[in-house]
Amino acid sequence: MLRKHEIASEVITLCDTKKWQSASTLKRKIVDGSHVIVWPSCPIGKPSKLTQVHYIPFPLPQLRRYLKSFGLLHFHDDCDLSFPLAASRIKKPRIFTCHSLPYHIDFYAEHTLARRLFTTSADLFHVFSRNDEKGLKALGVPQDKLRVIPHGVDVALFNSKDAKLSRDTVRIVWFGRINRSKGVIVLLRALSILRNDFRNLELLIAGKGDAQYYRELIDYKTAAKLEEAKFVGFVDDLPSFLRQADIFVLPSLMETFGIVNLEAMASGLPVVASSVGGVPEVVADNETGFLVPPGDPAKLAEKLGNLVGDDQLRRKMGSKGRRRVEEFFSLDRVFELVLNMYRELV
Repeated sequence: MLRKHEIASEVITLCDTKKWQSASTLKRKIVDGSHVIVWPSCPIGKPSKLTQVHYIPFPLPQLRRYLKSFGLLHFHDDCDLSFPLAASRIKKPRIFTCHSLPYHIDFYAEHTLARRLFTTSADLFHVFSRNDEKGLKALGVPQDKLRVIPHGVDVALFNSKDAKLSRDTVRIVWFGRINRSKGVIVLLRALSILRNDFRNLELLIAGKGDAQYYRELIDYKTAAKLEEAKFVGFVDDLPSFLRQADIFVLPSLMETFGIVNLEAMASGLPVVASSVGGVPEVVADNETGFLVPPGDPAKLAEKLGNLVGDDQLRRKMGSKGRRRVEEFFSLDRVFELVLNMYRELV
């Protein structure tokens, strides 16, 4: 999209496996039409208790000379201050997009030096939700340096036009990285409650992740005899996977934004999700789905049951969800907001 507006851009990413190579041997490639440079870096172990820097780019002089050739620097990933520190002496406009702030905000709140480095590293800070905006304000970032722009999805890619397969079951789906923060065990416990009232259920859990946690989930499924639940692994075609579903569920214990909720809504699905992070700014409770307290299988089962037993309600909420994504979260709308943020500085 940047190329359509005659804006040239390049992506620079760190790679510690190439740390001893010189800048003259930088690996360059094209990803989705964008130039990507893999810059050699030097790992320093686990995040420092003082600086929260994972890697120091190597060699710094070449990196700084290269960064000076750009009109604007846009940093991503708020758990690593390597690039902001490397560019601290470069007199160029800087934007910092915070992708995973809830996971690191306690660190910054506790460590004064890390907080100061972080909060002074950019001219503007971009967050994806009002919830994250509050977090940055609590760390000391002034309101005039904060911009809230949500994630966006390709509404043409995710749609509900394909007819669902003929079946006797109501299909509930979950998609993501399988780890404890995603609340999959809460979902299985909710299913064990829900199956007492409904026999026409099918739960598909798609994704990969923590092997130990996955074994715990399988053990619970086996002990509870949850034949309705199936672990299908990672799916390559998410749009098709969602189009063949009836309900999407995301009972996360912690979530920054939950892009997959947008993808499900764009697919015409009602969503049942935990009221955490920026999720309440995406899922309109009682309109495009239901919000539930995190870690509460009984409440999750109740709201899923409302949808399982009412096909008309599923269709109504799914339709509203699709319209909500088209109005507020389309790629075109989000890109225009990002472009306006760039225009503020250049």
